[in-house]
Amino acid sequence: MLQPKIKIALVGEMLSRGGAERVQARLSQYFEAAGIEIHHVVFIDEVTYSYAGAVLNLGKQKTHRNRFVNKWLMLRSLRAYLKEQKVDFIIDFRAKHNFFQEYVLANFVYNAPYVVSIRGSKLDLYFPKSKAFARKVYRKCYGFVTVSKAIESLIVFRYGYTNVTTIYNPVAIQEVERKSRVAIDLPEKYLLGIGRMKDNVKQFDHLIKAFQQSDARALGVKLLLVGDGPYKEVLKDLVATLGLSDSVLFQSFSKNPFPYYRNALFTALTSKSEGFPNVLLESLATGTPVVAYDCVSGPSEIIRHRENGLLVEDQDISAMVQAMNTLLQDVELREHCRSNATESVHQFTPTRIVEQWLSFLGLPARNTN
Repeated sequence: MLQPKIKIALVGEMLSRGGAERVQARLSQYFEAAGIEIHHVVFIDEVTYSYAGAVLNLGKQKTHRNRFVNKWLMLRSLRAYLKEQKVDFIIDFRAKHNFFQEYVLANFVYNAPYVVSIRGSKLDLYFPKSKAFARKVYRKCYGFVTVSKAIESLIVFRYGYTNVTTIYNPVAIQEVERKSRVAIDLPEKYLLGIGRMKDNVKQFDHLIKAFQQSDARALGVKLLLVGDGPYKEVLKDLVATLGLSDSVLFQSFSKNPFPYYRNALFTALTSKSEGFPNVLLESLATGTPVVAYDCVSGPSEIIRHRENGLLVEDQDISAMVQAMNTLLQDVELREHCRSNATESVHQFTPTRIVEQWLSFLGLPARNTN
């Protein structure tokens, strides 16, 4: 007997640039493979990631000069679309910036059980300061899905919600491995930093300073930074000021970043905060070890210290220098971590992650092959 067609709407800012957006795009493909009909809703007219399903691009409807009128028109269009499609669930991946708007959206626009996906540890991007108002905003919420156990614990402790669970980001190991073998022009030996340069959340300045103080240059190792954004020029100025222009290389965002991971000695992460960093998952999936600040959420649930990489005291540049030197100089340890890297992310395969989503939504398991 055929299973009924389930419809899920995935709501995001866009389908481009960011980690949360990439996860939304990938999940749509995995859900579709499980026989689920997917409808994306995006508020910004940027769609560059590969995805499955239909897209309601509300960003294309920003035609009025008055931004409040634009918002009202978009919400009206979204309400009509959801009513027409009769979706079974809504999963919202966005950070929240206007909680009055979120109150309207959650209580008067969404017409199906909806899930709030919490992508980072900065909870003020998802909950208003007032707990009473938070209860009003989310009174119809089916549940909260976090990307790490650390974030789940924070939400339960601060807000007392019980309908909270953790579902990690997926990584398609075979696809990553295949794409990582594409030949590109790369330095002979390098360390990798990769991510959005919209602002300084990723703190590439910490990585640049740690690289300067490390043994990397003496060993003929360069630092390759991959990403784009307004903050990139600030980082280039820092590199020039420190006299590192010959040793620190910049590369623009690539739709296939996996060869950069595969050929690096290791990948470094020095973020101010994280959710569940795809950078670490993707690096390990290519077989490349990682070194990362042990920030509030993410790295400690991915890295097995001295088994697939190194965890570093949070926000400590000196400790990062020591960790980088350890992986640079201790070849046996680095190769040990490399040998464990891919196996260590098997728990994050798409099949397992989709099964967890279906279970949380109370849906029967489906064939995802």
